[in-house]
Amino acid sequence: MGKVLTAFVVAQWIKQVTTGEFHYTKVLDGAVGKESYEDLRKIMYDLCHAKNPIVESVGRKDGWYRAIQDLPVPVDFKDVKARTDFPLILPFELRKYVFIYPNTVTVVAGSKSSAKTGFLYRTAVLNMHNTPTILLSNMEGGREQMWDRFMAMGVNLDSAPLTVYYVCDNFHDFVKQPRTLYLIDYIDAPEGTEFYLIGGLISKIRKKLQDNSVAVIGLQKPFHRDIAVGGESTLKDATLYLALDTYKLKIVDAKVPADDTITPRNMQWTFKLTEKGTMFTDIAPYYGSQSQLGDNE
Repeated sequence: MGKVLTAFVVAQWIKQVTTGEFHYTKVLDGAVGKESYEDLRKIMYDLCHAKNPIVESVGRKDGWYRAIQDLPVPVDFKDVKARTDFPLILPFELRKYVFIYPNTVTVVAGSKSSAKTGFLYRTAVLNMHNTPTILLSNMEGGREQMWDRFMAMGVNLDSAPLTVYYVCDNFHDFVKQPRTLYLIDYIDAPEGTEFYLIGGLISKIRKKLQDNSVAVIGLQKPFHRDIAVGGESTLKDATLYLALDTYKLKIVDAKVPADDTITPRNMQWTFKLTEKGTMFTDIAPYYGSQSQLGDNE
């Protein structure tokens, strides 16, 4: 290797190059020869146990480390306005009951054929003329079905002020714009089995929201259960959490009510759908049990 292996050289590489976790054999971009691994391990140990360490052992596997982050820039509160609202319009006139701050996530957990996608499409139409709106969709029914469903609402996707991207995973990679509404249809488990990771994927999206953006995220859920696949971890980052079943919508959780005298949690409504599942009609408050609703035929 070109450089002499010293603690200073390794420390500079850690400070300037590393992102996330790394194995010690990758130090200096893997340029350290195997004959120097013992010396490198000693340097890494010393850097971990210094008075002001810049790196720490990850602990799960031998030889893995993580650079300790510098103290971030303090949060600037000078321009903050009290109770700043994001102008998100939701179906069912939900904004009468819930307050939505900027840079927050709303989750719509829906059972199969419960109108989860219809809810997201309708949200797009309600907002796209006032707020930059991006739909990240797995296009489960194909372009033609999406086209037909928007046309049922009188929207021509060829000229509508709505940007649609075909995305199946890593949705957080595409959350980049300020002052934007992101609609995500929908997050599934990686590889179709690792449902426990869904909560972490929602968290990644929330962390990417910046400068007055929000995300409305669709998730799958079992019938007759309020919480999506992925379990209670899917609740953690949501400022508003909705459950959709056959002709029924429920507010599972709302962190901030629109009116402090009214608690929106557990409010429910019944509804009917138009032929293509894009318009919610005959909306009425609901106080009964799921078994009274009938089936979705």
